[in-house]
Amino acid sequence: MAQIAWDYISPRGYVALKVQQPLVIDGIPEKAWDNAPWSEPFNDILGAKNPKPRFQTRMKMLWDDKFLYVYAELEEPHVWAYEKRRDATIFLENDFEMFIKPSSLTPTYGEFEMNAQGTVWDLFFMRPYRSGANYMVSWDMREMLEGVYINGTINNPKDTDKGWNVELAFPWNALKELGRKSPVREGDTWRINFSRVEWQHIITPEGKYIRKQGPNGETLKEDNWTWSPMRVVQLHEPEFWGYLQLSGKTNTLPEFKRPEEEPVLQALFYLFRAKKEKMEAKTIKELIGDDKIRVRGITMKAELQPSLFGFYILITNTLNGDRYAIDDKEVVTKVERNIR
Repeated sequence: MAQIAWDYISPRGYVALKVQQPLVIDGIPEKAWDNAPWSEPFNDILGAKNPKPRFQTRMKMLWDDKFLYVYAELEEPHVWAYEKRRDATIFLENDFEMFIKPSSLTPTYGEFEMNAQGTVWDLFFMRPYRSGANYMVSWDMREMLEGVYINGTINNPKDTDKGWNVELAFPWNALKELGRKSPVREGDTWRINFSRVEWQHIITPEGKYIRKQGPNGETLKEDNWTWSPMRVVQLHEPEFWGYLQLSGKTNTLPEFKRPEEEPVLQALFYLFRAKKEKMEAKTIKELIGDDKIRVRGITMKAELQPSLFGFYILITNTLNGDRYAIDDKEVVTKVERNIR
């Protein structure tokens, strides 16, 4: 029986408390943030086994009926950013990023990036790159609020800074455009992840920060530090993002409840990625050498079926009979019978 333990990642989870009054979004945390727990410090995108980030990054979340609130602190001895054009390629400078998806079943999601100038790049994705991503740069998160506080001075190489804070208010009405139409409520679970892009830099004789180059003139690779670890050095595999759960409590933090379907969905996406890499395969056995796989002690039986324009993969949790299917466009469905 095929084993996929080496590919299994247990995403992080965060429980967000509810606030009774709207927050002031200016990058300076007000008293309401005291009740929100800090996240785990961000690690290398591939996990804690890789080198520890040079600077600490952590975040908090709160919510009310109108907004999802995010507050983050980024330790940084040299705060720099020059890009001021909305929807420019923000990650070519140091930035803070958020990826959010209404549920594990929808392929649509949003990406948000911001630099220390407060410049924003927000995108709407119909599906990840591996499935022929169509994304809209022109999509703007309506009524979004953002604030930045520089704990030091920006673009000044003559001093040492402490870092910069990001405070954001994402309107649920705009986020629901990603595919979740019902009003948010206590107990809802969204997929979410956070990333920080950090470049090595040099300071020019004119006193400007620029990305550092190697001996052959090539720009050195950036560091990617994330809240929930990924399988590869990119954020566009949403099955590995963390979870945001909404609590109706305002002071007492409930325990995070990991979704029961997590193992079967990770197995389903494992098979999906295998199929994308081996499109000629006609059966699950051709993909992984067996039609069953085992994840965290649970046996899963899988089928690969053709469709009119692509394929379906159907997987069954033999422990409780739950069945899920995924098509070639990453639409996931919980099913009661075989797809024919």
